[in-house]
Amino acid sequence: MPHPYVKRLFTDPVKKVQEEYGVRELGQQLEDSPVAHDVFAERERTFIETRDSFYMATVNSEGWPYVQHRGGPKGFLRVIDNKTIAFPDFRGNDQYISMGNLRSSNKISLILMDYPNRRRLKILGYCKVVTERENLMQVAELETEGYGYAAHRAMIVTLDSFDWNCPQHIVPRYTQAEIKASFPQPDISWTNLSLPTIQDVEKFEGAVMPVEVTGICKRAENISEFILSPLNDSSITPDAGSHIRIAVRSHDGQIKTNAYSLINGPEQNAAVHIAILRETDGGGGSRFMHDVPRVGDHLYIQPPKNDFPLVENAEHTILIAGGIGITPILSMARTLSASGDSLEIHYTARTHKSMAFKQQVADIASDNSHFYFSREEPVVRLDLEDILSEPKIGIHIYACGPKVLIDAVITIAEVKGWPKNQIHFELFGNPLARQDSDKPIEVELRKSGKTVHVASDQSVLDVLLGAGVNVGFSCKRGECGNCKVPVLEGDIDHRDIVLDTYEKEVGNVMCSCVSRVKGNRLVLDL
Repeated sequence: MPHPYVKRLFTDPVKKVQEEYGVRELGQQLEDSPVAHDVFAERERTFIETRDSFYMATVNSEGWPYVQHRGGPKGFLRVIDNKTIAFPDFRGNDQYISMGNLRSSNKISLILMDYPNRRRLKILGYCKVVTERENLMQVAELETEGYGYAAHRAMIVTLDSFDWNCPQHIVPRYTQAEIKASFPQPDISWTNLSLPTIQDVEKFEGAVMPVEVTGICKRAENISEFILSPLNDSSITPDAGSHIRIAVRSHDGQIKTNAYSLINGPEQNAAVHIAILRETDGGGGSRFMHDVPRVGDHLYIQPPKNDFPLVENAEHTILIAGGIGITPILSMARTLSASGDSLEIHYTARTHKSMAFKQQVADIASDNSHFYFSREEPVVRLDLEDILSEPKIGIHIYACGPKVLIDAVITIAEVKGWPKNQIHFELFGNPLARQDSDKPIEVELRKSGKTVHVASDQSVLDVLLGAGVNVGFSCKRGECGNCKVPVLEGDIDHRDIVLDTYEKEVGNVMCSCVSRVKGNRLVLDL
């Protein structure tokens, strides 16, 4: 008895070609094989029901084949019995090509792939389409609980025959070495940390929103995008330049909040999109986010806040990003592009591997996107002198990245004569804000007659607020200048990026959120 799958495929023209190429003897051996691949055994059942996608081919009334990729949650393709498989037909692009083809011929071919293990199962059969109107229960039974997409039809395939294919040219989608390089094993001490609970975050000021981690995507070396969907059915206002704060655990297990910029475009209002750089020498929040939460876990965030807004109706916008500073810049670029506004992007990183969202940036501003690499041959360096060479009214500059980049933008813009209100910036990680060499400070408040003590790990601002002193503030990162206080005595150690050169040289004001004094005594006119 001929192998049933071979019998279908080895037509007379195929046999003739086999003879021409000298492989007819091998073909005959396959035809004479006693193996009867016409019923599914346990091996096939297990393989089929662990797939999350497959390829499906039908033939139209004019003899043309149509190949379609079908996907769904793992197990959506089910083995009903040893001669029948079925899967739900989710609503797609509404072209109904396969549906139309099946009305002229019910013959169908499925190919199921297992790339990592280099396996492939090919199935021939006859397909019957069952609509909701014909049998609602049969369609409903194929839906996967929790998937979120309703089945519109049931596709019932009666097996004719199948075959397992030679793995010679099936290249594994990812090798073990690639997986290990891309996803290093997390520190077990971090994976043992628990997620923050609602009780943990009740102490924080302001509203707290529960979210579900619905996606984690690697975007570059040590950078991953996280998609956080609200659990209370509320929508997100993706205001370019805004950020959220996430409740995370630090390296000592304590709960704190870390700020991360939204990368959302204006149309992305169903979930929060952020990207996080894994930092090994930081406070631990980024390591927590990379090692602990997984898809399906719940986290708590404080709703978006914007300390870095876009100016509306600018004639032209220059966006400058360094490293992970691309995150608010990407959101701005998406917003400007959607509005048809004029923009250019300058994006610098150490290497190609460390540059996240390069393709997205290139797609937004194909003719006006410029990329620079400081530690990769050929070295291409960001030339701020050239970019900021001609100050013009109506052109706004936005910069985000490490302090050295922000300082350079501010200094060069000041020298070139750019109006201060046209330069906007946000600092990602101020390495000068806290230093191991910091000493306790005694602060005299001359007007009120009070004296307060600032510990080495405290900021002047936090101590003033704790003492009931009314000081304005916003960013607490030395970027906005809202926390400036008048200084009467003290050699100021300026660590902000908002005071200009003149203000720092005169030395009669300081940003109390990050700056300190070089001695141990400070006198403020408060």
